[in-house]
Amino acid sequence: MNAGNASETPLIEIAGLRKSYGPVDVLQGIDLTVRRGEVVALVGSSGSGKTTLLRCVNLLETPSSGRIVVEGQPFFEIADGEDKARLSRKAIGAMRSRIGMVFQHFNLFPHMSVLANVMEGPRTVLGEADAPNRARAMDLLAKVGLADYADRFPDRLSGGQKQRVSIARALNMRPMMMLFDEPTSALDPELVGEVLKTMIGLAREGMTMLVVTHELGFALEVADRVVFLDCGAIAADGPPTEVLIYPPTERIRAFVNRFHETAAFMKPLMR
Repeated sequence: MNAGNASETPLIEIAGLRKSYGPVDVLQGIDLTVRRGEVVALVGSSGSGKTTLLRCVNLLETPSSGRIVVEGQPFFEIADGEDKARLSRKAIGAMRSRIGMVFQHFNLFPHMSVLANVMEGPRTVLGEADAPNRARAMDLLAKVGLADYADRFPDRLSGGQKQRVSIARALNMRPMMMLFDEPTSALDPELVGEVLKTMIGLAREGMTMLVVTHELGFALEVADRVVFLDCGAIAADGPPTEVLIYPPTERIRAFVNRFHETAAFMKPLMR
């Protein structure tokens, strides 16, 4: 959606990224770039490594080896056989504060109001004063259609509303990039559209997004690129039409056909 406006310098460069759990190789040498303003959808079967890759980008999972460069500056690097990467906790914290992440299961603080949840990051991580933090948080709640819910607690919200609060909370840290880990997978079908509509709005505003999703209609309409992962490796990386409408391999064709059969692929998105 935004590739034409993307900077020539990649925002994120990933090279040779591997992740193993004991003898199991979950990621097998991933090479991937994401340019500023791009929306990149990560798709593939369960267990293909999509979520692990996403979590490695902001080091919620520590890669076994590989290199991550952010805005041209090395962020993480570890060679095969090394015990640990040369990276401080301070550097990790600073980078995480610039990369927003939205999870499958919301992770809202149940004892805090909606407004307090959205304000928490800037208050505790950035030490921001309450007045500007509150004003921006209210603006973001309005952006996701929840300004009237600021004083409610999470147990009074639907799943779709909780996920939109999670998006507002991540945006309140003013991230350079947003990561989404199957943000609609825990939602009832009738609530999926309201979350996708929020994400579509972010894409149209030029937010850089790396999205793990099973919503292939969203990937086809909104993403600039679709990256198909299979058994921890990239099997395809290209424009959505080339990957999803004209799959380059029989493996990808079989995956896409399953969505045709369940009528989950080409359903229209909310605009």
